[in-house]
Amino acid sequence: MCGITGVFHPSGVDSGPLGAMVRTLAHRGPDRESICVIPEASPRAGLGVRRLAIVDPAAGHQPVTSADGRITVCLNGEIYNHDRLRRELQARRVPFRTRGDAEVAANLIARVGLRPALRQMVGMFALAVVDSAARRLWLVRDRMGVKPLVWTRLPDGAVAWGSELRALLAHPAIQRRPDRRALQAYLLLEYIPSPWTPWRDISQLDPGALLEIDEGGVRGERWWSPPLPRPGRGGDRARWASSLHAALQVATRQRLAADVEVGALLSGGIDSSTVAALASAESGFSSGGPLQTFSVAVDAPGFDESTQARRVAAALGTAHREARLVSDDLPRLLDEISAHMDTPLADSSLIATWRLMELVTEAGVRCVLSGDGADETLAGYPTYVAHRLAPLARPFRGVLGSVSGRLPTTHGGVTRDYMARRFALGLAEPSWARRHQVWMGAWLPQEIGAGEDVWACVDPIAAELEGADSVSRAMVLDQRRYLADGVLAKVDRASMAMGIEVRSPFMDHRVVELAASMPRAIKLRGRTGKAVLRDAMAGELPGEVLRRPKKGFGSPVGPWLRGPCRHLLVGLESQLDDLIPGDLIRRCIDEHLRGVRDHRRRLWSAIVLARWRAGPWG
Repeated sequence: MCGITGVFHPSGVDSGPLGAMVRTLAHRGPDRESICVIPEASPRAGLGVRRLAIVDPAAGHQPVTSADGRITVCLNGEIYNHDRLRRELQARRVPFRTRGDAEVAANLIARVGLRPALRQMVGMFALAVVDSAARRLWLVRDRMGVKPLVWTRLPDGAVAWGSELRALLAHPAIQRRPDRRALQAYLLLEYIPSPWTPWRDISQLDPGALLEIDEGGVRGERWWSPPLPRPGRGGDRARWASSLHAALQVATRQRLAADVEVGALLSGGIDSSTVAALASAESGFSSGGPLQTFSVAVDAPGFDESTQARRVAAALGTAHREARLVSDDLPRLLDEISAHMDTPLADSSLIATWRLMELVTEAGVRCVLSGDGADETLAGYPTYVAHRLAPLARPFRGVLGSVSGRLPTTHGGVTRDYMARRFALGLAEPSWARRHQVWMGAWLPQEIGAGEDVWACVDPIAAELEGADSVSRAMVLDQRRYLADGVLAKVDRASMAMGIEVRSPFMDHRVVELAASMPRAIKLRGRTGKAVLRDAMAGELPGEVLRRPKKGFGSPVGPWLRGPCRHLLVGLESQLDDLIPGDLIRRCIDEHLRGVRDHRRRLWSAIVLARWRAGPWG
C-alpha cells in the first residue's frame, strides 16, 4: 500500500515539483520515500512513491522496473495473487529481485502487455505504468475502485497524477477553479462522483478504467465493469450458499497474506462478522496468536453495536479491542478530518471510522480486513426493497407524502419515519436511478437549484442497465457510485491518514461476479437482504447475527447536533449562501433543533462542505 504521484510527457517534463508532490502523501506511506526520473538525462517521466511496507518490507521498494528495463511501475494497493503470477513468470525464466507485487506487475506487463496483465491480476490497485521504449504512460484503477487515482493535464501538455488531490495541488502549475456542478452533486449525493472532483481541471479515474497517454494524446477506456445480472439462471439455495462461502474463503485467505500482522474490523453485523469468522478459521497469522478484532462503542441510543461485536468476538475467540465514541469527540474529530480531507465527503460514519482507525493504530496493527462491499453485492440495503414497491406506490405519491409528513420524528439511527419521508420524495423523480439517488442522498436538486447537468453522473450508468430487474440494476448503480465514490473513499482516507491498509474479501471481483450470476431471490428473500450470505454462514456465526436486520455503521451526528454539538451549526447559512439558500438552511436548522424533522444528512453535508472550503484544501 502506498501513495503514488508523478508527471509525464513523451517529449520531456519538468520533474522539479515532484518532491513537494510526493511529500504531501507521507501519511499514506510512512516507511519510505522514493523518487525517480525516466530517463535520467532527459526526463520524460518523474515518479514518486511513499511506501507502506506490508509485503517484503526489506526489499519491495518502488518504483520498480521490469527485468528487461522497459516497464516501470508505481503501485498503490495489493495484488493478492502475486505469488502465483511470480512462479509462472519464473517458470519462463523471468528473474526477480524482490518478493514484492509491484515487480510482478512490471514483469507481467512487459511479457504479455497491459490489458492481458490486468485481467490476470486479483487485487486492489492504482497503477502508474511507464513504457520507456514507447514513450507511453498508463494510469489504471482497479475493478471496483478500492484505490483512488486523480489526474490532470498541465498547461504545457504534461499529465500529472496522484493518489489524492493534495499531490496535484502541490504542483505550481495547477489552478484551483471550482466546479459548481461537482459541488452540487456532492450536496445531492454526499460525495463527489467520479470523474468529477471539486476542481474543474482535475479528474478522478473511474473504477475499472485506464488512461493511455503518448504522443497521440490521452485516450480512456473501461477495462472492467461490474457484471450485469444474468436473468433466468436458477439453482438451489444450498449450492449458491456453498459457492459463496468457498469464494469468500479464498478471498479472505489471499487477503491474510502479509509480512505484518493482519487484524479485522468487527461491527457485530453479518458482513464484518463473516470476514472475522473466515479469518479466524485460517492458520498462519504472523503474530502466532488469535485474530485481533476492533470495534467502536457509540454513546447514543440506536447507534451502538458494541454488545453484538463483543458477543461475536467471544464466539470466535478473537482478541477484541473497543474504542468509545462520545459527543465530546465530535468537535475534535471534525477538526482533524477537515484538516486532512482534500475533498468533501459527508458520510457521517467517517467519524466512527476515524475513531476506529485510531484504535487500530494504538494496537500497532497496520493491516485489517473489513466487510465493505457486501450490501452492494448481495442486496443488503432497504432501498432494494423500496424499488420493488415504487411502481405500485408512485401513483399515490401525494398521499404517501402527506401521510409520511405527519409521522412523528425520531432520531435514533436510520428510522422508519425518515425512510418513509425519503421514499415519498423519491417517487417524484422521473427515473429509477434518480429516485435511487434521492433515497440515498441529502439535499434535493430543486432545493439547491441544480440543473439537469448534475444528473450526468447517474443517467449514463442507468442507460447501460435498462432491461435488468429493478433490484439488480440498483445494486450495480451502487457499486459504480455509492460504494466506489462514497464508502471506499471514506475507508481509504480514514485508514491511510494513519498508515493502515484495509482489505475487503467482498470486494474480490470473483465474489462480485458470482453474486451477479445469482437469481435475485437468492440474495433478496422477501424483505430479507443478503439471504444467501446468511445461508452460507449458518453454523459458523451466532444465530442472532444471522437474524439481525440491516443496521448500518453510523455516527449520531443528528442527535448530537440537537444537543451538545449544536454550536457547530452557528453561522452555517452565511458560509454556503452561494450554493444553498440561506433561508432554507435556517429552516432546516430550526426544524432539526426543535425535533420536528430529522435534517441530519442535509446539515452534516453542509457542515463538512463549509469546513472544507475554509480549510487548506478548499
